[in-house]
Amino acid sequence: MASTNLNEEFLMEVGRPLSEGVNLAPCSHFRIGGDADYFFEAGTEEELVRAILFARENDLRHRVIGGGHNLLFDDRGYRGLILHNAVTGIRLQGPSRIHAASGSTLEELMTFCRDQELGGLEFLVGIPGTIGGAVYGNAGAFDQDIGQVLREARILTLSGEVVRVDADFFAFSYRHSALKKGGYILLEAVLEGYARDRVHIQEQLSGYRKKRENRHPPWEVACAGSYFKNPVLPSGEKVPAAFLLDQIGAKGMTVGGAAVFSGHANFIINQDRANSEQVRELASRLKARVKDRFAVDLEEEVIFLPAGP
Repeated sequence: MASTNLNEEFLMEVGRPLSEGVNLAPCSHFRIGGDADYFFEAGTEEELVRAILFARENDLRHRVIGGGHNLLFDDRGYRGLILHNAVTGIRLQGPSRIHAASGSTLEELMTFCRDQELGGLEFLVGIPGTIGGAVYGNAGAFDQDIGQVLREARILTLSGEVVRVDADFFAFSYRHSALKKGGYILLEAVLEGYARDRVHIQEQLSGYRKKRENRHPPWEVACAGSYFKNPVLPSGEKVPAAFLLDQIGAKGMTVGGAAVFSGHANFIINQDRANSEQVRELASRLKARVKDRFAVDLEEEVIFLPAGP
């Protein structure tokens, strides 16, 4: 379909036009990436669903993104449509059920929980990104994850239906959910908190935030969070990837403008106008060293989105 016709059809179906040739670097905290053929920011659930269905019906390659905090875009951009989910909104139903639109940020969720005096979700503080991204990758910290507090959700299915599912649907495991198997899109998550005094919530939020700030790169440093998942040994023991990376001398390693963060070995940062190939080459070298030393295969937590299929 020609670009003009595609845009006209999209406008008729969704109500607002596509943008063309949008640079993706500002859409990722890595600040890396080329131009997407097409880009659309959905501000309502209806827009998001219509845009996804349009892409499916027209065999238009597409990807839904949230905050882009764990994404590495290709230097060559993206051949297809990038859909930015900017659908936000958090509300309380009953005494403790939190309904959160998938484009809402975790920081907005933390503020909401504190103001509503709902505890149990404080471990998510300081994790960048959206509810959708957190559920997609079962985000967590301090030995807890979002799968433990999710009770149900509304999703867009492969057949284009909006349905409600319970927590079992997601088959949560370490940094994994059924959403990663493709096609399903989270629209709203229902999370469970419990009544807790606001002062105690704020104290725990502050404590968790301080621990993260002491270990992680400052916010202004361009990176995509922990680069590798913590591996599980054959014995069943989970080992911090940073520990293994420290042992192989990861800190100080660079490839072009990409570097391992000096304060935590499991962060690759965009130190000086790095490109995606430099980041990936550095990650490859780190994996090879860990494999040689410990016979452990590190798996990326950061998602690389290639330009083409």
